[in-house]
Amino acid sequence: MRKNHLSTLLLIAVLLPLLSVGLCLILKASLGLTILVAAAVSLFAIWFLCSSFRKIKDSWIHTARTVVQGDYSQRLQEFGIKEVDAVANEFNQMLERLEEVITHLTIHRQELRLLLNSIEDVLWAQDDEGRIIWANEPFQKLFPAYNPAQKPHYQEIIRHPELLAYLENRKTSPDKKIEEITIQNHSYILSYSLNQEAKRNIFILNNIDAIRQTEQMKKDFIVNLAHELRTPMTAIQGFAEAMLTSPEQDNTRYLKIILNHSQRLNHLIGDLEQLIQLESTAQLELQDINLSTFFDNIKLILEPEIQEKELNLEIELDPAIPRLVCDPFRLEQVFINLVQNSLRYTDKGTISIKSRKEGNKVIFEVSDTGTGIAPEHLDRIFERFYVADPSRTRSRNGTGLGLAIVKHIILLHHGDITVSSKLGEGTTFKITLPQKTLESGNEV
Repeated sequence: MRKNHLSTLLLIAVLLPLLSVGLCLILKASLGLTILVAAAVSLFAIWFLCSSFRKIKDSWIHTARTVVQGDYSQRLQEFGIKEVDAVANEFNQMLERLEEVITHLTIHRQELRLLLNSIEDVLWAQDDEGRIIWANEPFQKLFPAYNPAQKPHYQEIIRHPELLAYLENRKTSPDKKIEEITIQNHSYILSYSLNQEAKRNIFILNNIDAIRQTEQMKKDFIVNLAHELRTPMTAIQGFAEAMLTSPEQDNTRYLKIILNHSQRLNHLIGDLEQLIQLESTAQLELQDINLSTFFDNIKLILEPEIQEKELNLEIELDPAIPRLVCDPFRLEQVFINLVQNSLRYTDKGTISIKSRKEGNKVIFEVSDTGTGIAPEHLDRIFERFYVADPSRTRSRNGTGLGLAIVKHIILLHHGDITVSSKLGEGTTFKITLPQKTLESGNEV
């Protein structure tokens, strides 16, 4: 009776008057009294039904309003009426599925937001009226006046004339694109796409600073390479012609000059070949080496140059790191190049190599008491052919490739190299290498 009491009352309210009339006819009782009783029972049943349905209505309306406000955890209450409860169950199942969908969408939205904020490119979306619907963090950094809660018009936020002109021209020329635009000393490629369904325009400012820097480095490399090749070639050609015009003269001096420039060309070509190999297909041949023996060999190789300049080469090794897994040939070249670089710019004093252990890292420092490097050059000295003083470098037989080779070798060892310097006091190169075991190839 409990599960269907409302249905039962409704049935009574409908059938009781009919039963009363029939019973009255059978028993020949007072028709008026019977109808009065039946009507009273019917009215009570109807009142009870209305009250019950009012409770159902109020409960469902409350649940619906809660769902509209974003709380999908609410469920419709069951009232013991088969038909009503069936509707409630279907609605509750729909809410469960909707809650799952909303949860997945929320997660995906968060992931998308993190992705958009993590990239360097500037992205934003505008509606047909020009209001900014959303933008990523790089956009907010580039245009700090933007407030996402206000959804402002782009003209209120973007003050860059060239960018504003593009946004205005897009209305009449939807296919128009700007190859390059400069904002706050940064280079961008500006493009957009149209979301037809959402009626939104998605704009993208691709940061191409790295591309432009690479292009400039390539240009500098070609110019410097041509210059480095032209200088000795011009000298060789000039002195060869001088020898031809005066065949009876003693040309020993000319031959020495030609030989010197030929050796410089050969050195330059060798460095170029090595650099290209390091940047392309170079592989390390790892060995477990004794550091004391390793640096004794380096000192032996550099001894003639050290003595010629009357300098001191000091090597201090940390006894806690007697061995190191590396490519000895490549690493030997690193220290030779660094010491030779110091020799070019050190006229008196000492060049030192020191080592120490920091956690699972091995630190090497190559220091000199030379002329030092100006601060504006420190960030670029590992670039190919980049030299702070080209005239001095050429006079000291430098190719501008030695430090670039050093950088690549260290990177191949999964290490790092930095430089610090003070003008008139000297320069220190700091090399950080992982300490590994040869068997596993893992850091120890």
